[in-house]
Amino acid sequence: MISLSLVLAILTAGSLYLTERRLTTVAESTAIAVLIDARGNLAQPLSPMASRWLATQPLRGLHQVQLLEVSSVDQRSVRVRLCSSSRPIFENYMFSEIGKVCSEALARRGK
Repeated sequence: MISLSLVLAILTAGSLYLTERRLTTVAESTAIAVLIDARGNLAQPLSPMASRWLATQPLRGLHQVQLLEVSSVDQRSVRVRLCSSSRPIFENYMFSEIGKVCSEALARRGK
């Protein structure tokens, strides 16, 4: 019983880790896409660009992706924060709560 619980815990942790890595990749891609679409003008509203780009992506393995923040504090970099619901791989066990995974990425343009 202890071994089975340990295996379930490891599989659940691995699934959560993979969800976080996928979300980080999407956040990084979104930040780069916004940086490219803005064409140097980071003073304009960036959320519509990020939403448009996210709508075109398949986002496999991620559920209910939410765009929390798209900002540029220094007019040279773009910060993107995304959250996604995390679905467990085992629905009927003790590690089966649906959680929330968030990730953040930063893209900076050169000189």
